[in-house]
Amino acid sequence: MTLLDTLNMDFLHAFLGGLAVNVGASSVALVLGGILAFALGVGMSARWRLVSMPLRTLNKLLHAVPTFVALFFLAGLVSDGSPLLGPYNDMRPVILLVLGIVVFVVASGADQFCTMFDSLEQGDRRAALLIIPSFGRAMQGLISASCFGAAIGVPEAMSVVLFTSEQMADEATRLMFFVAVGLLFVIAQKTCVLPFQLLHRFLDRRAVAAADEAGEHHEAA
Repeated sequence: MTLLDTLNMDFLHAFLGGLAVNVGASSVALVLGGILAFALGVGMSARWRLVSMPLRTLNKLLHAVPTFVALFFLAGLVSDGSPLLGPYNDMRPVILLVLGIVVFVVASGADQFCTMFDSLEQGDRRAALLIIPSFGRAMQGLISASCFGAAIGVPEAMSVVLFTSEQMADEATRLMFFVAVGLLFVIAQKTCVLPFQLLHRFLDRRAVAAADEAGEHHEAA
């Protein structure tokens, strides 16, 4: 089987379908994790140390949990047919994947929100807006982390890649195949990050314009 034989329409269709699972799971995790990260960031920024210190400790613990450990822990904890999933048991692998990668979003997102709160308190709106590209980079990392879903039966892109590569007897062809697939992943990640970058540029320009206008009014006064 040559590389051209492998990279046919059937493979691309299956790969793009799996990639949609990666992006979908990552998007859901980013939203859920972002909400929890905001709440955690508010608590970490609280002026009462009895509130902020335990939450900062919790955040450090979350940072120490690798994504694959969280994923396999959940896979062992929530078995197939578990009443915890109720009518969504058929979606168990995808649900566990989302919950497993949410940990990363909560840990890193809480730090970003704390930085944003500090910047807003100092009146630096442009610095506060840096949270947008930060979440864009988080999305890129989530797409990569979602590839761990192949180990628990999630029909994502990497599972398609691994299945296809097993049919190749030639190591050179397999190497070129992984290089080609790697490029596809990079393109997909950059595409998902682009909206965050464009939004940040738009809001940053508005912040600069508002700051210039405020400066002009101050000088006129």
